[in-house]
Amino acid sequence: MKNSKLFFVRTFWVVLVVMVAALNAGCEKEPSLGEVTYLGTCKACHANGLNGAPIFGNKKMWGKRIGQGVPTLIEHATNGYGLMPAKGGKPELTDEEISAAVNYMVSQVQ
Repeated sequence: MKNSKLFFVRTFWVVLVVMVAALNAGCEKEPSLGEVTYLGTCKACHANGLNGAPIFGNKKMWGKRIGQGVPTLIEHATNGYGLMPAKGGKPELTDEEISAAVNYMVSQVQ
């Protein structure tokens, strides 16, 4: 009898752990369009400040730029600005992807 209770308790905990792990696996959020675009294009320069790009998540570097307004930042990203090429050097990116990436980067410093 004692062994069957121990077996039941162990089995219960194993099943519970497996169920929690399965639920957590299903709860992972899908990356946003902005995050995907950032990771696929913008990160190449914005992760380390290449050519003076404001570093992702660095509030001080983004402060003055955000003060210009998000529409201006989107225009710069779309058409190029300084050493940054238009659309991060990927002309196939849509305006929606550029806008989403800019908004994603700005959201990380606000």
